[in-house]
Amino acid sequence: MGKTTCAAASACALSALRRGKRARVLVVSTDPAHSLGDALGVQLAASPRAIRRGLTAVELDAPRAFARWIGEHGAALGEALEHGTWLDRADVDTLLDLSLPGVDELAGILEIARLADSRRYDHIVVDTAPTGHTLRLLASPQTVAVVAGILDALQAEHRLIREQLARVGRPEAADRLIARLAEQARETGETLRDRQRTTFCWVTLPEALSLAESEDGLAALETNGMHAAEIIVNRVLPAAGPCPICDRRRADEQRVIARITRRLGRGRTLRIIPASLREPRGVAALAKIGTTLSTTEDAEDTEKKTGLALRVLRRPRGEERVPFALSAPKGERTVSPESLDVLRGAKLLFVGGKGGVGKTTVSTAAAIRLARAHPDRRMLLLSTDPAHSIADVLDARKEAIGDTPKAVRGGPANLFIRELDAARALAARRVDLEHALDEIAHSFGADASAGGPRGAAELMDLAPPGVDELFGILEVTRLLTPERESLRSSARSSARGGGAPRASEYDVIIVDTAPTGHALRLLELPDAAREWVQVLLRMLLKYKSLVRPGQLAAELVDVSKSIRELQTILRDASHTRFLVVTRAAEVPRFETERLLTRLRRLTLAAPAVIVNAMTLAPGRCTRCRATAATERRSLAALRRRCGARSRECVIIQTPLSAPPPRGVRALDRWARWWTLDRAQADG
Repeated sequence: MGKTTCAAASACALSALRRGKRARVLVVSTDPAHSLGDALGVQLAASPRAIRRGLTAVELDAPRAFARWIGEHGAALGEALEHGTWLDRADVDTLLDLSLPGVDELAGILEIARLADSRRYDHIVVDTAPTGHTLRLLASPQTVAVVAGILDALQAEHRLIREQLARVGRPEAADRLIARLAEQARETGETLRDRQRTTFCWVTLPEALSLAESEDGLAALETNGMHAAEIIVNRVLPAAGPCPICDRRRADEQRVIARITRRLGRGRTLRIIPASLREPRGVAALAKIGTTLSTTEDAEDTEKKTGLALRVLRRPRGEERVPFALSAPKGERTVSPESLDVLRGAKLLFVGGKGGVGKTTVSTAAAIRLARAHPDRRMLLLSTDPAHSIADVLDARKEAIGDTPKAVRGGPANLFIRELDAARALAARRVDLEHALDEIAHSFGADASAGGPRGAAELMDLAPPGVDELFGILEVTRLLTPERESLRSSARSSARGGGAPRASEYDVIIVDTAPTGHALRLLELPDAAREWVQVLLRMLLKYKSLVRPGQLAAELVDVSKSIRELQTILRDASHTRFLVVTRAAEVPRFETERLLTRLRRLTLAAPAVIVNAMTLAPGRCTRCRATAATERRSLAALRRRCGARSRECVIIQTPLSAPPPRGVRALDRWARWWTLDRAQADG
């Protein structure tokens, strides 16, 4: 769990093999943007593939896994929905045939449970998605339990009629499904909380930003009764000769590791993985890391082995609050964000890429520079990642930034920051939808107050993960089209007897997205959600002779219009752009190439790739020179991918900063040193 997990998960699997000579180990990737095969150096799919003796790997296909589950249990699920709602069987079957937005986490936990039940493996190592969505995965047993409870409530009246009138007491398929779901939720939850059967390894980087995310993630685990027994600090610079860049990086990393030890290390094993000159790919390279992970060391052993001091290093007196050195060549022509042609005219700017590549740093720096360059334009930096990091990048208190747009202390007055609370966005809309659904349910005789089933209102609780993200992203439409929203708010306000309409307007919105897999899910949600809305509207027309759709129809039409507007905005290349952030290494590059392909299929403009933290001025340092050579090879491969369409996909390089920039001042300064890829420009 955490950052840079694919290699660590593979190494953990190989470590398990080393400890148990005849062990059968399965490593499963649940990240929608799989990198497990890239790390192992093999092509993986949704069916398990043998990697070597005792080791099998699989990249979970969530839609396929959920389709398999529906194929097995769809009939029983349809019975429960038909018995407890105003929908007939044809309606239910239509809904079950629709693509479900956000089934990744739910399907993931069901598939892992299925693999564990098969008893074909002694150990299952799970390579998870980045933090925010991993926490959702681990909360899935609770989601399944809620679903079982709702289905049981929907089935209750039918069960009572069957027992009292038909004198039939044996369970039906729907009853067996409900019992199985409840049992599976209980067993999976118990397994996740059982420290003898389940071990959590938290993978982090020796950076302040990663430490902040780790603190939040580990606290969430503990709240849910789970415990991470190990913390793996990945890619730590080992001792070497003097270098102005490396020396600052080591000093900062040692401070962060000391904080990790002090704040998070109690009751946990801390393991250090030194940074390699070459990215570890393939079984042989990962097996070496696995050997390190299978060896028990105390802090003193680790310190001797890696040359790292696991103690607090004092900052030299007189040193700046945010000192950093840039690996940027002197005399190079720079292009700060506000001068980039690919950003001109953009009203909606998405920034995304693989976890850990620096998306939030890039998006925040770009927002600061753009706002300073255009003081007459109101701008919003919006985070849609469940594991928000903007406050950490800005070196601000977490409570200083939230779901309400706020100005940044020390930042441009026209720049506002918001970390989207998707669950809150759904809750705000849910009140209206539930009220409308209850009206229809009452028309069919359902009376929740009398102890009967709530009928169609229960469908809101059956909404899959991801629906909250949809209502969250619809905020973009509201913020970019304030005129229509203002009229809509006025109409609602008048209908409810008061309350001033709230109108917000931004000329530019920069969206700091979740890592690749879930960013793509967010961008694909409008198509799936509009399909749902249209089916529900057709159902209302079908029953118009029995019930007046009224408010529900109005709400659905309203949602449909918002989705259609969002679809139009997303596909308007003159106003909407997607900046892809990556690193000059093989595993991030492979994911970047797949992301560019998917964006083009979605007809979304991706005019630039930002290769972050490049060693552009290696100097005489042996490590920096070797790193720069490796980066150049990876950059050349990326250039070949973008070269044929260079005018449509420019490559921008940002310099390595030691330590990474945090705070408005450091971000502003760092963003002045971005450069266009010279080789691509010359070509």
